[in-house]
Amino acid sequence: MIARMKRQGWPLGVRLQLMLWYTCVFAVLLFISGVILYKHLQTSLAGSLDTALQSRAEQIAGEIYLDHGTIQMHESVGELPGFEHSVNNHPLSYSDVNDDILVRILDAQGKPFRMTTAFRSIHVPESSITQPLQGNPWQDTIETIDGKQDARIYSRSVTKDGKLIAVIQVGQFMGDLQNTLHHVAKEFIFLGVVVLLFSALGSYWLAALAFAPIHNLIRTARSIKEGDLKQRVPVPAARDEVRFLALTLNEMIASLDLVFERQRRFVADASHELRTPVAVIRSTTDVALLHGNAQEDYIAVIRNVNLEAERLGRLINDLLALARGDEGQTKLEHEAVRLDQLADVVTAHAETLAEERQVTLQCTDLQATTVEGDETRLIQMIMNLIDNAIIYTNAGGSISVSVTHNAQQAILTIRDTGIGIAPEHLSHIFERFYRIDPARIHDGGGSSGLGLAIVQWTIQAHRGTINVDSQLGQGSTFTITLPLAPEPNKQLLKISRDNHKQSV
Repeated sequence: MIARMKRQGWPLGVRLQLMLWYTCVFAVLLFISGVILYKHLQTSLAGSLDTALQSRAEQIAGEIYLDHGTIQMHESVGELPGFEHSVNNHPLSYSDVNDDILVRILDAQGKPFRMTTAFRSIHVPESSITQPLQGNPWQDTIETIDGKQDARIYSRSVTKDGKLIAVIQVGQFMGDLQNTLHHVAKEFIFLGVVVLLFSALGSYWLAALAFAPIHNLIRTARSIKEGDLKQRVPVPAARDEVRFLALTLNEMIASLDLVFERQRRFVADASHELRTPVAVIRSTTDVALLHGNAQEDYIAVIRNVNLEAERLGRLINDLLALARGDEGQTKLEHEAVRLDQLADVVTAHAETLAEERQVTLQCTDLQATTVEGDETRLIQMIMNLIDNAIIYTNAGGSISVSVTHNAQQAILTIRDTGIGIAPEHLSHIFERFYRIDPARIHDGGGSSGLGLAIVQWTIQAHRGTINVDSQLGQGSTFTITLPLAPEPNKQLLKISRDNHKQSV
């Protein structure tokens, strides 16, 4: 019924659905209980009636005797109200005193001897006489001649000294029994309707009471929706589904709060980073316009502007790459790439920068390793890691790059002897625009703080992992693991060191 109501376009609330389900369940249980009770009561009343009929037949049989071959009865039976003197329709003057008494006495030949007036309203089958004459009791329910009601009849034989002298048939109209059953059925139906009504109201009230904590969650969630992400929904004490829902909502709100906080910090940091080169460019050009006279002054200004524009362009490209990555708009190529050759090429390209900083950069172990991924992004990842190592390594230090592999993974390791990373900074180094104390590095302000963030995004996009092991004053080790290509292409065109310098 509930499913049909839904199909017909009548939307049902959860409380109304629960009320209807509970009511249907109660209705089924009440119906089954009522049927069982009715059948049990019917059987019990029928059994009591049969017992009463058998007792009455025993009582009458004890009052019958044979006198000189003639059936005689004691006065207590002979004067039973409704008994006739004979079967020739000569009733006693009080024959209609009790018309519902069904008693008939037959002789040893099965011929009627005495009967009550009420017995004339029924017609019993021959088996009710032949079976007792053979010594077997008979019992059954029959209809009256007019068919308006039923009667229960019991028939048995009467013997004296082992000799059959009579057959007794006693009965009882079942109108009272049926009226009792009908009355019980009506009462049960009435009580069932009342119980179902109260169960429907009670189940609706209990459902509303059960949903009270959820209403509290909704009210709190609405207030949070207005912008206060510091609030949390109340957590019920009971360890049930509502508690788990509240905990899940709180976790979701905390995640949203963290995301929005990172977004706000990212926007503020991006604004600051973008404003710095613009301010430098404006101040440089303003000074040149006010004081520059010689051609050399203008050339120096153009060079400074060009450097800041290049820095600004790199920053914008990094921001655009991260934004597209967050939105899932960046499409990566899936091709077989020799990671060892990429590391060799990028290292060679970065040697010039390392020499300027008086840092030794070399490849220590390059095993032939093929991964599946985007070559351009992997080159950018390696370059950012090497640049980061150069920035945080003092003059006289060294950086080593190695590429190895195991049965399933490629392993890229970049190890430096730089200043190291304090434990409190390790969990933040992949955050955007996060920098360690600028006083401890010598990047000249060229770092945007987005390099490691791009590295982490690239590794995650290639289903890899990155691990950082660092100690202050001793250096850092970045270990990147990437899944190997499923079927390395043996005819992969080798990437030469000279051909990749231009692309890097």
